Amino acid sequence: MANSMQTASIGDIVLFDRRNQQHQGKVFQVRENSVLVELTKDAAKTLGYEMPNTVVRHGKYSIIS
Repeated sequence: MANSMQTASIGDIVLFDRRNQQHQGKVFQVRENSVLVELTKDAAKTLGYEMPNTVVRHGKYSIIS
């Protein structure tokens, strides 16, 4: 199944769910099971994150650009 899903690349904008809301961010690192995403400062504040970064597992995001 892992081969059938599309994996984001560095620089892609992805859409994902977090705390029952959809957020988008820019991928800055790709790992084996996940991507590291840079959020806007407003999104990070909304989510209560100190840093504007989060980890999103492959298959839990959609690539939008």
